[in-house]
Amino acid sequence: MKNRVSIDQLALMYLLLVTGGKFLTLPSLLAGDVGHDSWLSVLFSFVWDGVCLCFLLWAIKINDKSKLDIAAILDKSLSKPVSKALMALFFVIFVLRINILLSGCYKMFSVTFDVSTNWLVYVLPIAALAFFAVSRGFNSIARASQIVFGLIVLAVIALFVSPLAEVDFGELLPIGEAGWGKILLNSYTRSFWFSDYIFMYFVLDGIKIKKHVFAPMLVSFGVGAALCILLNGVFVALFGYLAPDFDLAMSKIGVFSAASTANGRWDWLTLSVWLISVFVKVIVFIFCAYKCVEKIVGAHFVKFNWIAAGVVLLTLSLPMFVSTRTLLDTVIKWGVIPFTLVQYLLPLLMPLLTKTAQRKTEVKSE
Repeated sequence: MKNRVSIDQLALMYLLLVTGGKFLTLPSLLAGDVGHDSWLSVLFSFVWDGVCLCFLLWAIKINDKSKLDIAAILDKSLSKPVSKALMALFFVIFVLRINILLSGCYKMFSVTFDVSTNWLVYVLPIAALAFFAVSRGFNSIARASQIVFGLIVLAVIALFVSPLAEVDFGELLPIGEAGWGKILLNSYTRSFWFSDYIFMYFVLDGIKIKKHVFAPMLVSFGVGAALCILLNGVFVALFGYLAPDFDLAMSKIGVFSAASTANGRWDWLTLSVWLISVFVKVIVFIFCAYKCVEKIVGAHFVKFNWIAAGVVLLTLSLPMFVSTRTLLDTVIKWGVIPFTLVQYLLPLLMPLLTKTAQRKTEVKSE
């Protein structure tokens, strides 16, 4: 199967996805919300993610016998209309995340690398690469992620070395100064940036399980969460009250050293390598958005479907008409509650829904 993926491949990809999009504009937004306590909001967000991930992994283990896809599970357990509504909600989430990730990278190229280009000229090659990967199947994306994984990890470590030698973590004291209620609320209102495990819904029927399911995935989750928490802590400790003004966190951390700034940017190569993880995340989300269209229309595209690809491609033009900031503010205001359904409620219900779908499938086959 083109979409078959092993648990080990899934774990490596999940680590790339966890760190891929959270090192751009998110640290600045969090710093603007709760100041130096932003790392606590990240921590609480990952606690919620960890609980939901465990339930989703439980469902994956249950589904190993029947190998039902997400549409079949939702159709049989919740009904087809509800299933299609959830797929539409997933589609909106993926489309918004893709555009926000691409906008962050676009600004990175413009500000950090001094490369300016038209949005369509920037997006079309990325979309072409993504649709090529979709036509080859999720397995090709997983294998490509394995190849670049080591380089990306080394790049992230290299970017952290200089700032860690300079940072004073005492700047993060006193802990909880913003107020615990505000910190917890902020971890919820910014939840749009988290729950990266949702891509797993769209490969449920292709996951190969050998012995262990929880161990590799939880290790991957733990490492990714630790890196994200550390990055936020380092960022606000370095820049203090100025942190909300620097909306490209990884870029600013990379040039923190005064010596490196005076002698030019030494970090351009490591930043370029790290950006590969963001593009991997974009490709994975484009794959999921494409599959959402497939599930909504109720068809399985044996061959590559250009109409579905065209629908996804049209959504990539959003930043040409609406600023990313406006898009984000709208999402936070109106999208948090409905997105919670698929980000936090659906994973908790997945073991029950999977068992229900399996039982109905067995009854029907008899």
